[in-house]
Amino acid sequence: MLIIALVASLAIPFVPGTGRASLKSVALQAASLMRRERMSAILTGRRRNVTLDGDQRALIGDGGSLVSILRDVQADVLGAASSSARRVPVVDFQPDGASTGGVLRLSREGAGYDVRVNWYLGSVSVIDQAP
Repeated sequence: MLIIALVASLAIPFVPGTGRASLKSVALQAASLMRRERMSAILTGRRRNVTLDGDQRALIGDGGSLVSILRDVQADVLGAASSSARRVPVVDFQPDGASTGGVLRLSREGAGYDVRVNWYLGSVSVIDQAP
């Protein structure tokens, strides 16, 4: 029994999957990407978009930045206005700092984080959706 317990304790760290820390890391990276795109919209005076590409499993900003979504993480865009076959718009930032607003929900096995963008202020926040 002791040998089996030792082998199991060594194998668990090598099992692929996303832990809560990795899920939070992806949410924080997504929020950072959105904040950069908002700041770029303000500085350049041009609209900037962030989209979710289902084929690449990534968030993509107009500036070319990319945040990979881990394979076992579910990404849902709440309140998306329209979508193409490949990409779902997450948020558009205006030159005055405002946005279309929206929520990107990242979840895995009961754990989840919402990356929320305020439509009026364009501010970005990460909310823990712990049960």
